[in-house]
Amino acid sequence: MKTPFYFLCTALLLASAPVLACGDSTSCKIPHDDSFKFWEGLDIGVNGYYNSQNSLSTPEGNNFLELDYARSRSFAWNMGQYNFHLYKNYVNLVTGFGIEVNSYALRNNVSLVPNSNQISGISENVDFTKNKLKSTWLNAPLMLEFNTSKNENHSFHIGVGAEFGYNVFQNRLKQEYSINGDEQKRKTKDDFNINPFRYSLTARVGYGKYTVFANYGMTSLFKANQGPKVYPFSAGISIDI
Repeated sequence: MKTPFYFLCTALLLASAPVLACGDSTSCKIPHDDSFKFWEGLDIGVNGYYNSQNSLSTPEGNNFLELDYARSRSFAWNMGQYNFHLYKNYVNLVTGFGIEVNSYALRNNVSLVPNSNQISGISENVDFTKNKLKSTWLNAPLMLEFNTSKNENHSFHIGVGAEFGYNVFQNRLKQEYSINGDEQKRKTKDDFNINPFRYSLTARVGYGKYTVFANYGMTSLFKANQGPKVYPFSAGISIDI
């Protein structure tokens, strides 16, 4: 648990380094580079988890965690990116900070049990129109980025590295269903045994303002001995806004 925390702190310190270096001096000018910020922007994609055999199959005995991938989505707002130029803008060390919401749509009519020492689910006698486990993360990347042009609008770019996350709010199970035509909504807040820290391998490839990304989790979604070993992933497109 400590290792992801230390990496997250390191990335956040790197991101804040230009500001911290100035202290309270009003004459300090922070170097600011608005270009070549291909991590910064809006990420939209699909998310899910894979098992220890690198398969999307739900681990045996945990069918309540089976996902509907058509409705399992990831949204991230990468608010700030900082580049440390290793060779002009052709090679950058990239860090920053952002916030991400993962939405895991449960396929079956089940409810997750809160306040439990082990993630578990119970069958419900209703047909859920929405049944999603949502988690929110503060993210910080640490990547090497390569660019092929001095003009960011005409640059082919590749970024590889790691992304570190901290689960900043309580997780939520949001459910919607109908009883005799009467629409019902239910929201349950709990940690649902989710690991508070995570780190992922990340890769981003694109041209100009458009990028495709993939994050491959290296930390189990659930705490040790409190759930099956499943590892989160997300993939999609990123738009510079």
